[in-house]
Amino acid sequence: MKVLFFVFSVGLIFTGCSNKVEVKELNFGYIGPLSTRATFLGVGPAKAIGLNIEQYNENRKEGEPKINYFTEDDKWEKSLAIPKYQKLRNEHNIDVLFISNSDGTVALQDKILEDNVICINPLNSDDLLSALNDHTFKVAKNTEDANGLVGHRIIELGYKKTAIFHFPNDYMTRAAKSVEKILLSENLNCKLIKTEKNKTDFTKELKILKAEEYDSYIIFGYNKYGYVIKQARELGINAPFFGANTFLEEEFFDNSAGTGIGAEFAFFTTVDGNEFLANEFIDDYKIRYNESPPAIWPTLQACDASRIVIDAVREVNKSKPENIAFDNWLRDELFNTTYFEGVCGNLSIGKDGAARGIYFSLYKCVGRMEIEKIE
Repeated sequence: MKVLFFVFSVGLIFTGCSNKVEVKELNFGYIGPLSTRATFLGVGPAKAIGLNIEQYNENRKEGEPKINYFTEDDKWEKSLAIPKYQKLRNEHNIDVLFISNSDGTVALQDKILEDNVICINPLNSDDLLSALNDHTFKVAKNTEDANGLVGHRIIELGYKKTAIFHFPNDYMTRAAKSVEKILLSENLNCKLIKTEKNKTDFTKELKILKAEEYDSYIIFGYNKYGYVIKQARELGINAPFFGANTFLEEEFFDNSAGTGIGAEFAFFTTVDGNEFLANEFIDDYKIRYNESPPAIWPTLQACDASRIVIDAVREVNKSKPENIAFDNWLRDELFNTTYFEGVCGNLSIGKDGAARGIYFSLYKCVGRMEIEKIE
């Protein structure tokens, strides 16, 4: 009887092992601006994620799941976040979502929890996004810290009255308020000017600011805000301009008619991260797509975001317990990310789901798509 019991017990053990459900395929989705507005924030990241997934699938080992990848264009509109997400869920049953849109990330919070989906924002990280649910991660620069560099620069240069034009979305509003907070802490004069999305004539506001003798201007907006600088110069305003990295967008530069040359802004290039790994990835990107990324920093951030997730997924069939759902397992794996050697630097993910280790610097526009680092 003891022999029979031993054989029966061993049989149960092997039967239990053979019945373990192996994760054979996973579906990843991406939502971002692929057309219409701010495409430089979406096209490069979408392709970077796709490239990393292709390379993983080509080289994956036995027992590592295949990853399928699907993209959707939100045209930089918050209102499209839910319908685009729903399409990805209905048609592809995605397990992981990358989304390059802060407003869209906020809009999807209830949905991702309901569907047990892990959400990663590879574009922005700010105080609001870090206060969301534990299925949302940010592998990106910190909005307040990055744009705060502009505020400190204005103080360093001694300007006393600053006007800030900003686009009415969460990111640009937070960028504007982060600078306002810094300037007000030094008792400097600061005026925030929120404008409509498609506004192109800023002369009314600029005439008032000129009369009030503002000595510095900041732009936190997209391509149409290039008209602010052009119209300011036409009105005889010679004050310096500062702002976000959107100064490098080609349409922004064209709308400014080149008057944005000399403007300073927070930016990130390969030299601000792991230069060797970053250049290696950019070379792979150029070979795969026969072009350079439309913008470096969102592309590199998306590269790191996808590589962190892919590295975790490699181990799913080795380390995920049977009684733990995939989303809960991946969530815990991402929270355990420490000193990940990425193209942006050595990254760790904190308890708020935000990556640390991506640091922007100040740059100056010196020509069309040409910049110079401010030391």
